[in-house]
Amino acid sequence: MDFGRGIIFILTREDVVSCAREMDIPEEAITDEVLEEIKSGVSWGMEFWPDVVKEAIRIAIERRS
Repeated sequence: MDFGRGIIFILTREDVVSCAREMDIPEEAITDEVLEEIKSGVSWGMEFWPDVVKEAIRIAIERRS
């Protein structure tokens, strides 16, 4: 299996740092401890991921009709 095949979503430290930069927060502020808290927050925020995926499916199918 090729790396990434079948993977739909990955959020990396670099993604977090990029968001921080957009917020004018320096990369140095994104410590391991901060990343752990971000992981918890994102996990909580993804509680409704099935709804997001279903809507994305609906839109993708609709665009091809």
